[in-house]
Amino acid sequence: MPSATPLRLTPEQVRWFRLQRSGLVHPYASPEEAASALVGVQAQILSAAGLSLWNRTAGLTYTALEERLYHTRTLVKLWGQRGTLHLYPSREWPLLHGARSINRTWWERRRAHYAPDGTDYATLVEQVAGLLRSRESMGRSDLRAADLDLHEDLYSAWGGIFADLVRLGHACHAGRVGNEGHFAHRERWLPDLAWNPPPAHEANQEIARRYLATYGPATAQDFAYWRGAPMGQARRWLNALEPELASVQVGGAELLALASDLEALASSPPEAEAWPVAMLYRFDPLLLAHRDKGWVTAAQDYKKIWRPAGHIEGIVLAHGRAQATWRYDRKAAGLHIRVEPFHPLPRHVSGAIPRLAQAVADFFDLPLAELTLAPSHRGTPG
Repeated sequence: MPSATPLRLTPEQVRWFRLQRSGLVHPYASPEEAASALVGVQAQILSAAGLSLWNRTAGLTYTALEERLYHTRTLVKLWGQRGTLHLYPSREWPLLHGARSINRTWWERRRAHYAPDGTDYATLVEQVAGLLRSRESMGRSDLRAADLDLHEDLYSAWGGIFADLVRLGHACHAGRVGNEGHFAHRERWLPDLAWNPPPAHEANQEIARRYLATYGPATAQDFAYWRGAPMGQARRWLNALEPELASVQVGGAELLALASDLEALASSPPEAEAWPVAMLYRFDPLLLAHRDKGWVTAAQDYKKIWRPAGHIEGIVLAHGRAQATWRYDRKAAGLHIRVEPFHPLPRHVSGAIPRLAQAVADFFDLPLAELTLAPSHRGTPG
C-alpha cells in the first residue's frame, strides 16, 4: 500500500470532499448519474432510495423515480453490496453482476438442503429462469402455480430462489402487481442491454475505485464494511489499485485516497454557514459508507441514528455533521414531518428546515400538513 509521506488533512476537508463527491454541494444532472457516482442507493424502502437521489438531483419526484425504474428502465433494482437491495443505473448492471458473481446467496450456500447436490439446485434455478424468460414478469404466487416442487424456503420474501436469479444475472425487480412483488428476466426487461460483465476481480477493483472517488478518504476496513466483503478480499482489490492510491492523514489516522483526488482534498472548505443543509433520509449512502461513524456524528448521538435491528434514521446534515433526526408520516391531510434536534440548532439550519420539509412533500406530490421541530435537550453541538 502507499508509503510516501501522507498529505495531512483536517476532518473538515474530508467532510467537504465527501459532500461534494456525493452530489450534496452541486447536484448531479440526472438520477442515473447520481446513482452511478454513489455506486448505488440502498432500496429496501423505495421511497428512501428516492429521497437519496432527490437530495442529489434537481426536481426529482417519486412519480418520476417510478417512471425511470419501471417504464423507461434507466434505473434497475438489484441485490447489491452487503446483500441488500439497491438502485443502480441499468447500463451498469453488467459491472455489478461481475462484482457480485463471487457472493453466493444464503439459499445457494444451503443448496444441499434443497436438492441432493449443487448441480440439481443449479438445474432448478435454470428451470425458473426459463419460466421467467417466457413471461413479462413473475411473482412468488406464479412460481407456486408452476408446480416445480420447490422447497418452501425458496419462496422466501427475503429473496429465495429469486435472489439467485438476480445474482446470476437472469432477473431484476419489476415492481408490484397488486400487493405482490414481481421479477422480470433481464432479456425481456432490458432487451438492448449489452451483456458483457467483467471478471469478478476486475469488477471489484472498479467498484473500489469508485468507492474511493466518492466516499474517500477511507480505510480498508471502511471499504470492506461498505462492500460487505471479508477483509482479505477487500485488501486484495485495494492492493491491485496501489499505483493509483495515496495515503492521507486525518487526525492521526492514515486513510487511502485516489492520488488523482489529492488536489481536491487539499482545497479549503467555505465557512460553516455556506455548507449545504440537507435532510438525508433513512439508509442514505453517506450513512452506510464508513464503518467509523465519528466523521458524521458525535458519539453521544450515535444510537439516535443507528438503531437496533439495522434501522438507520434520517438526519438533518449541516457543516457535514448530523444535527437532528427526522421522519415523515403520510396521513389523509398530507405529509407530517417531525424533526428531533440533538442540540439547539444554528439559525441558518433551523431556518432551512421549513423549506426542505416543503421540498420533501413536493417530492411525494403531497401537501405539507404539519412540521414539528421538537425541543432539544443538549446545550451545544457535539
